Parts: sequence; C-alpha cells; structure tokens
Amino acid sequence: MNVLLISCYELGHQPYGVASAGAHLLAGDRHQVECLDLAVEVLDEAKVRRADFVGISTPMHTAIRLGVKAGELVRGLNPQCHICYFGLYASLNEDYLLDGVADSVIGGEFETPLTQHVDRLAEIGSPAPGGVSLAELRSPPNLSRQQFLPPARHLLPPLEKYARLRTSEGELRLVGHVEASRGCAHRCRHCPIPAVYEGRLRIVQREVVLADIDNLVHMGAQHINFGDPDFLNGVKHSLGIVREMRNRHPDLSFDFTAKIEHLIQHRDAVMELAALGCVFVLSAVESVDDRILQYLDKGHTRDDVVAALEITRAAEVALRPSLLPFTPWTTLSGYLGLLEFVQDHDLVYQLDPVQYSIRLLLPPGSWLLDIPEIQPHVGSLIQEDFMYTWRHPDPRVDMLQRQVARVAEEAAGSGEDPATTFNRIKELALSTIHGQPTVARPRYRRRSVRPPHLTEAWFC
Repeated sequence: MNVLLISCYELGHQPYGVASAGAHLLAGDRHQVECLDLAVEVLDEAKVRRADFVGISTPMHTAIRLGVKAGELVRGLNPQCHICYFGLYASLNEDYLLDGVADSVIGGEFETPLTQHVDRLAEIGSPAPGGVSLAELRSPPNLSRQQFLPPARHLLPPLEKYARLRTSEGELRLVGHVEASRGCAHRCRHCPIPAVYEGRLRIVQREVVLADIDNLVHMGAQHINFGDPDFLNGVKHSLGIVREMRNRHPDLSFDFTAKIEHLIQHRDAVMELAALGCVFVLSAVESVDDRILQYLDKGHTRDDVVAALEITRAAEVALRPSLLPFTPWTTLSGYLGLLEFVQDHDLVYQLDPVQYSIRLLLPPGSWLLDIPEIQPHVGSLIQEDFMYTWRHPDPRVDMLQRQVARVAEEAAGSGEDPATTFNRIKELALSTIHGQPTVARPRYRRRSVRPPHLTEAWFC
C-alpha cells in the first residue's frame, strides 16, 4: 500500500511522530512510505494522488488546526484515499474528525495500531473504510507498551530546514529532536497529556533512542533537543541515555524539559546533566501566583521557582520558563507582578517574548473544565477551533493580552532586543492599570551575550 504521512507543525524540528510511524510501516517491507512536512515543504500533489493511505500527525493544538485544512486538500486531490489522524489531539477530537474529513483516528501510542490498521486495509485490498470494523475506526487511545524502532529520518527534510541552537557565543548549531519517553506521570489540569495518558509514562527503549541520536549526528546534528514532556519523569532512564550519548559523541550539547518540582527533587541529576553537556532547561513555570498554580495543579509554588533557578544557576544551566500569564484568574496587578518577577530574577533574556502573551487554551477533554472555579468563565465549544471559549471578568485583561500578543509578534518579526520588548510590554501593563499612557523606567539593560536558545520560540 502507498502510504503518505503528513506533519503540519512541530515547533521548528523534524516531526518525530511521522518518522517513528514511518519506521514501523517500513519494517515489514509491505508498504511504500513517503512523508511531507508542511511546516517546511509545499504540498506535493503527486505524493497525495498516489497515496492509498494518508496519516496526518496531530501532536498539538496548532497541528490539528492545520491538519484539518491539510486533510481537506488531500480529500480534494485524492477522494478515494483513506485519511487517518493520529496523535494526542486526534484522541481529544475523535468525534469531530470522524464526522468530517477523517476515515479513522488513532490516539496514544500510535505506531503499532497504525501499522496494524494499514496492514488490515492492504489485506482487504481497498483503502475505503467500509471493509474494516467500527472498532478499528473509533477506539480508546492505545496506552499499551510497545517496542519502538529508530525513526526513519531519511523520509524527512534535512536538519538545515529547521530551528538551530544559538550558543552564547553566537554560533549556530544544527539540532536533532528525539524522544526518550511519552506521556507524563503528572496530572497538571491545563495540559492535554493527562486527558489521554491519565498519569501514565511510556518509555522509548534506550537502544532505540541512542540509535536515533547516532543517526542524527550522522546527519549533522551538533545539539540534541530531548522532546519528552518531562525528561526527569524517568530520571535513571534519562541519565543512562545521556551518559552513553556523551561517551559516543563528547562534543554534543543538549537541552531538555522538566517540571520545577523535578528540578528540585533531582538537583544532583541536574548537576550531572550540566556536566554532560546540557546548556538549557525548559520548564513550564506558567505563573508565580500560588492561587493560579493551585488551580492548574502544577505541583510547585512561587518559592519553588526561585529554588529551581538557584539550582540551575549553580549548575551553570539556563532555565528557560514557559508561561501561562493569561487565565480567568489573572489580575492586572498579578500580571505586573509576573513581569517584576522576570525582571528581579534576571530572566528577561531567558524568555521568548511570546511567553508574555500566552492565553489559556481549553481543548475538549481538558481537566480544567471539571473544576468549579472555571465554570463562570467558560463559553461554548468552538469545535472547528478545537477549544472552548472563555472570557475574563475584567475586559481590560483580555484587551491587554491582545496588545501584548501584537507586540510579541512585531518583535519576533523584527529581531528586536528582548529587553526592549520587555519594557514595551511592561509599559502596556502599567498603562492599562493606570488608564493612561505610562512610561516605564527601563530597569533592564541590553546584553551583548545571551543564554543559549533555539532560533524558533517554543509555544503551541
């Protein structure tokens, strides 16, 4: 069977899910597999027209919004092909997808069931969904453990097409993105992962991860981005991989994502990871308002963020927070307090300006929808946007969010110094509070040396 796997948006890196699915489909020499990454490639109509089966990867919100548009284009070019959506957001939006452009949906650990599904369609000799059972088209997310294979990187565009690491010295390095685990052991209410994995963690076998890293180095990677939702969920597993990676590729740098509470709990591991080549850590700080952190069930406090900063700085590793500054419980004074925290803790150059503008996303299945504190604010489900609407009780907060988003977008397009952008955003906050234009005294100076960071900002 001719299979086309499509990715639409993967945060500036090669689409791991597409490459992993491709490896499993190629393993039995039963199918011909091609890939398209529409984030860096144009839609290849010839690939679409010769496909019997099209799989569209949806690991995040932006990916499913773009993925539905891609599916509609595919259907127009090739009405007879079977279209399957797979990944985290496919599970959360199964009913809508199956009532629209999708013939089938696969969630959770998708490689094995996706391969079995394509095998079954090949057996009956038709890509049409009529020859398979309803259970194969509509089923709960697969959370069973599976044996992974090294992703089929040769199906993807080269690393030069994607984001790079910019070092403190200004050097640009090619980046390879890998995953050592899936799911998460934690249950943060605003995160879509618990709605599918329900606190489960799935490990990618060590030899598979190391083989993938070897392949990426062969392709030119000088830096590895570990894309696990939390690299310290399985700390022994992660340390074992990095130690061996260091033995094989001593010049390779890397970064990872971890919860604030894990950075504190595993401070010795943080020190070792720094010595092994870690240059920055991404952590979902979200807020420094303890009340909001409790609603989100983040598992940390404002004081914990300070402690994590002390740990990472002692290890000489930059902590790059991701934020969720606009929620139904955000106050204008609280937002200004967040900016003051960033300023007082020397984080202006460790944050992408877009982080100051992020607004709470409520996808179908969000566990936040279950708490009474959010009910007065939630509107209707806009299914084609894959989210519930919500409105802040103070319209000035929603207005400020829109203004900050415009400033962040302008800054990203112009390459403006982060300190300049920060001061502009702080002036917006002060002007909104005071009801008149207010000039903020610049308290943060430009730096000639910036902490290491990827050239594409992280947000979804």
